[in-house]
Amino acid sequence: MKMLMLLATLLSVSNAYLVVPQMPQLYFSSPYVYSPYIVPQLYSTVSFGPGAGAIFTPTRSGPVKDSILPADTIYAGRATPRTVDLCYFLGNDIAKSHVACDKDWADGTAEGVKKYINELTFDTNRVLGEKNLVLAWKGPFVRHDAEYSRYPSNPAQDTASAASQGCDAVVFLVFNEFKNDCTSAVAGHQYGGINQGGMCEAAKGSGYAVVVDQGYLDNVWTGPMILAHHLVKLLIADLAAQEQTCPDQGSLLFSELRPGKQRVDQCVVEKLNKSGVSNRPCLQN
Repeated sequence: MKMLMLLATLLSVSNAYLVVPQMPQLYFSSPYVYSPYIVPQLYSTVSFGPGAGAIFTPTRSGPVKDSILPADTIYAGRATPRTVDLCYFLGNDIAKSHVACDKDWADGTAEGVKKYINELTFDTNRVLGEKNLVLAWKGPFVRHDAEYSRYPSNPAQDTASAASQGCDAVVFLVFNEFKNDCTSAVAGHQYGGINQGGMCEAAKGSGYAVVVDQGYLDNVWTGPMILAHHLVKLLIADLAAQEQTCPDQGSLLFSELRPGKQRVDQCVVEKLNKSGVSNRPCLQN
């Protein structure tokens, strides 16, 4: 696999300050049901609802604020947190995303992209609880269809190809498309992503999530919370579908995204402890 080297044209521009109005509900997951027994090769019929979601900005709309709420303890009996190795795949849409509007990330080099991935992973780890899990990452790798498809057309293929890299889970990042002025807000995706299978299944082309890092909503970076939600879903994949959500709006497993207002609560903890995915061999380090 080759490292993503397609960001030489990313623009470093001035910050924009916009007020983000309240818009339609933003859902974590696309209403698409995978068969747990058949690894999909294509999902061209899946729609993330581009242009049908809330209004997002490519930069923060004001001073930076810490919007990550403390997580409850998940694995109370463990002396150390579990390590989860993530492998990231990117497409060319990153060149028109909010990443291109951040002077620290859009420096025209692959190192800038790696800094973005590192910060995304770090904040996602904080959402999940640094005493619960330790997220490590590899890549980012370029999708096989990056040049001609905005969305992963065959995520199972890329997932299986990365199995030898020691991926506990594979994450495909997609983005909203912003204008080059890095000031104009856009209507984002209605759905924040989909997930297939559970962790430790990369060799079968499963155990991945397609995650939309939407940029900023109400001055909160949405990427870490959306990614954290889907990683939890991969960790409870063996539970029945009706058991994979939580009713409280403040829960990370609530069906709708509420930036800066959701956390790993006791409902999430109970589901993670009930699931057997965390006992799989790849997660014992």
